[in-house]
Amino acid sequence: MTIRTTTTGTRASTRALISSACCVIIGVVFMVAALPKLLDPGSFAADIQNYRVLPERWVGHAALYVPALELVVALALLLPRYQRGAACLATLMLFGFAVAMAQARLRGIDLSCGCFGAAFESKVSWWTVARSGILSVIAAIPVVAPPTLIPGARSSRPSRPSPVN
Repeated sequence: MTIRTTTTGTRASTRALISSACCVIIGVVFMVAALPKLLDPGSFAADIQNYRVLPERWVGHAALYVPALELVVALALLLPRYQRGAACLATLMLFGFAVAMAQARLRGIDLSCGCFGAAFESKVSWWTVARSGILSVIAAIPVVAPPTLIPGARSSRPSRPSPVN
């Protein structure tokens, strides 16, 4: 019997490391983004209103629920069992944020992005659109390559025994 060493284990552990790093990065970003908006929902509501994409009656709800969802997603990204689903939500949210900022730029609306609350205000620019797009791609990595080697994480694929020649 011959024992063959393969790079499959190394690739899997590298994939898990990269995927986990992406979860931590996006988790920290969402945590930093959520907290100031939760502490000052009025300012965040004004930022949302300035985008001119939601009916006025939904703005207050969005100002309360978006940061709460960001916080839940941030925490879920740090828990192996929920990482893949949280990464999927983060990807969709970040893509949505990028689309909202892009439409504002295209319509010539000059506004603060509201990304990190009133504490870290910055104007919507093509850079902020690109930043959200890049973060969306980073958030998508754990969706397509889940961190299956982390203790407590569950893979949706059954494991196969490795062939031995």
